[in-house]
Amino acid sequence: MAGAQQAAQHVWKEWGIQLLVLLSFTLQVALLVLAELRRRIDSAVLRLFVWSAYMLADATAIYALGHMSVSSMRPEHQLMALWAPLLLMHLGGQDNITAYAIEDNKLWLRHLQTLAVQVAAAAYVLYESSILSGGGGGPSSSARLRRATILMFSVGIVKYGERVWALRCAGSVPSGTKYRTFQTELIGTHSVIHLDQIVSSSKHLDTEACLLMAQRLVHIPKNLLKGPLPSKFDFRGAPDLCGEDLYRVVEMQLSVMHDIFYTKAEVMHTWYAPFIRTFSLLGTASAFWLFHLFCHRHHRSLYSRVDVTVTYALLAGALVLEMTSALRGLFSSWLCMVLVCVCGPLGSVLVSLRRLVRAADWRSRYWSGSLGQHNLLQLCARSRASRISKVASWIGVEDWWNTLAYSGSIQISASIEQLVLEQVLKSKGVPVTSSDHILNSRGRAALKSCRLHQGLEWSVDPDSMGLEESILAWHIATNVYLSWYKDREQAVVEHVGREKMVPGIAKAIDALSNYMLFLLAARPFMLSPTASRNAYVEMCYGLTDLQFSSPKDLTSLLRRYGDALNGSSEFEFVFLNRYSVPQSSLRNNETLKTGCKLGAKLISEELQDSPDEDTLKLIAQVWVEMLCYASRQCSAYSHAKQLGNGGELATVAAILVEHVTTNPQSALWEQCWPCSEYNMCIFRK
Repeated sequence: MAGAQQAAQHVWKEWGIQLLVLLSFTLQVALLVLAELRRRIDSAVLRLFVWSAYMLADATAIYALGHMSVSSMRPEHQLMALWAPLLLMHLGGQDNITAYAIEDNKLWLRHLQTLAVQVAAAAYVLYESSILSGGGGGPSSSARLRRATILMFSVGIVKYGERVWALRCAGSVPSGTKYRTFQTELIGTHSVIHLDQIVSSSKHLDTEACLLMAQRLVHIPKNLLKGPLPSKFDFRGAPDLCGEDLYRVVEMQLSVMHDIFYTKAEVMHTWYAPFIRTFSLLGTASAFWLFHLFCHRHHRSLYSRVDVTVTYALLAGALVLEMTSALRGLFSSWLCMVLVCVCGPLGSVLVSLRRLVRAADWRSRYWSGSLGQHNLLQLCARSRASRISKVASWIGVEDWWNTLAYSGSIQISASIEQLVLEQVLKSKGVPVTSSDHILNSRGRAALKSCRLHQGLEWSVDPDSMGLEESILAWHIATNVYLSWYKDREQAVVEHVGREKMVPGIAKAIDALSNYMLFLLAARPFMLSPTASRNAYVEMCYGLTDLQFSSPKDLTSLLRRYGDALNGSSEFEFVFLNRYSVPQSSLRNNETLKTGCKLGAKLISEELQDSPDEDTLKLIAQVWVEMLCYASRQCSAYSHAKQLGNGGELATVAAILVEHVTTNPQSALWEQCWPCSEYNMCIFRK
């Protein structure tokens, strides 16, 4: 044991700094790769890796710099001083991640202080070394090595300062700063984007055209998620896109807003960004070349061979990262939009190149596209039979474990996208103050359109039920109705002898119902700042104590309860434990009563005068209206926070509503109207 400890101490003493700087570079590469994945994958494991790399990257670089500044270096290790500027570059981070959480943007002053301290530490390391001073007992430094060190020190300061400024811009409020960056200032010009430059031969906008449109109209989600823009900004909306194109543009705007909050996008797309990129790339390349000449012709044998190898690796890695950053910026859609606006031919060439690259691009999604799923009735049945849930109950974490273990996710189907889009577009032209507008409806407009407003208004009435209670009630009713519907379809199949496919809308309804309950159970911050899980938790404990054998058995039990309530007949629950606490609370649970009555009402004969698909469509429309209402009740902070975890359908719905609400007619359209090339403009429908 003592020998192993001494060996470890020897390795750390001899190679500790080398290992730390290589670890720091490795973490930068990991962040470069993982940061691209987290916007497209909603995974707790991925978030853990990104968080670990993000936290370790700064801590490792700061520790290595501090260790170098307080420990004396032997003459053969004087080359380590060149690593101090490289560690400053690592602290500057990668272009595709500056913040892990939205709160990091508010801490830009702390990063500014860290910048000052670490620059001073790096300067002290260089001052004490023989590279600049020629002292320290080591060999005299050549002019080439001195120039390489000064170049990297300058690049390190610029890169770290760029990160601090990006955090400051991402955390600023538009109304209090000069918010309009280079690309939004172009909106005020009479620029024309030609269809033949960026639109494919199909009647819809292609991917590149939609992406350019998403960035051209970025002021709409900015106004929603980052705070109101200055009053001088013209808010008459966006071009009147068709439904499919509008949905694609909004999906891409989730990715654009992720860039604004979590990357250097706000700095990268300013007028001075090209100068920073050029200086960083040329400075790093020059430093690498100067160091190579120095090692080839001067004093290579006087320095540790390991130190020379590590320095080569760090400089080569820094050069590759800078080249990657420059190429990403050169082929970015932001720059493409600017070039298309300013100089059409060059922008057209760039768009064509992007199309060729995209043909082989695996990144087909701009956000996770996943839909969280959590079913109350399945939870109650499965958790009661689970030994792990029982153990979790004994140690007091049953609610946390059940929410984690019995939640999942699915990919959003085309039918769900179509349902959301159609329902949002119905509010186009409806006054925002109207109770029928999707901002205010919460399901009432859907019931009114089916002439059921009087009969079922009590299930969505905001005066008698909170949003979380409406979600629970409609979730129970949806499960009761869909269980009856699937049983009836199965009976038809057995009678006729051939399979009858369940309509896609039924699957969409089930997914939307489970999604809204998932938000209530796992992510209540995505509903509203005042959302409470208390009703959900109380319902879980109450239903779990009932006597049933399966989710289907529990559904049948709740349907019988609803029939009894609608018929004013007696009904008694049978509990597993006669003396359990939840008995009285479940019998008097108004939310459960509402859900069961509603489910039985949807099945009852008086609602079967119309085809079944109409009832399914009604339920779907209610869920979409509830989703849109909840998404606009959710705070902008919560929407922005969730963008860092892959995004939510609720955010897509909120931006869709914002497009429709702020789009009487397009300010861009009016700016293009006087142009002689109006017929070729992309903003023309």
